[in-house]
Amino acid sequence: MPEQPFGSEETRAGARNRVANARLARPNADFWVAIEAGIDDDSTFSWVVIESASQRGEARSATLPLPDVILEQVRAGEALGPVMSQYTGIDQIGRKEGAIGVFTGGRLTRSSVYHQAVVLALSPFHNAIYR
Repeated sequence: MPEQPFGSEETRAGARNRVANARLARPNADFWVAIEAGIDDDSTFSWVVIESASQRGEARSATLPLPDVILEQVRAGEALGPVMSQYTGIDQIGRKEGAIGVFTGGRLTRSSVYHQAVVLALSPFHNAIYR
């Protein structure tokens, strides 16, 4: 998988690949969870994939439009995290508030947006209609 996935399908494939790797690393776990961030058109978003031995749930996060100055560098081959770190001066921003925190003025963070996507991806696990 590329360091910076482009498009919804490539990003979802990245999350599925992470789940497959988690299953290999911890085959006896009850659940395997993965999050993969990507770029789609002019925005950033993430896919969350959660699997049990018998079921999978997937959800796409909220989508954040990115400024052209950031997109130009990402489209030129740089990953969003390092570009945002360069822009903000925040080291490892992708492990902190992320672009979402910066561009929403802290009203949302990577964590808060991922939280919603995780809850949505868990829906099939506690609603019988999905089975």
